[in-house]
Amino acid sequence: MVVTLAGVVTGTDLDAFSNTVKQDRAVDPTWPALVDASALNPGAITTEMLRERANRVRTNPVRVAIVASADAVFGLARMFQMMSEGRGNHIEVFRGRPEAMAWLMSGSGAA
Repeated sequence: MVVTLAGVVTGTDLDAFSNTVKQDRAVDPTWPALVDASALNPGAITTEMLRERANRVRTNPVRVAIVASADAVFGLARMFQMMSEGRGNHIEVFRGRPEAMAWLMSGSGAA
């Protein structure tokens, strides 16, 4: 599954997307995910917003590769990665999409 985060994204946006995906029967909850945040404006992202989502225990842990080319977004993604440790998903953060896809396809570091 590929998710693109572009422009200003709020917690409400993320929750609405998450609920839509959970209800979509065409989406296999075991699919790994590529989150492309290379066009994300980090202005609406707060530490509390990240913490709230990171603290959610995943019933179907998956591999998640986050692409964040901008320094600010990369830092936020790494913070989310660290906050999420031990809660199911195996999250890795990358500067470029090719590296992220290679990691997802390699199967290394299983969730």
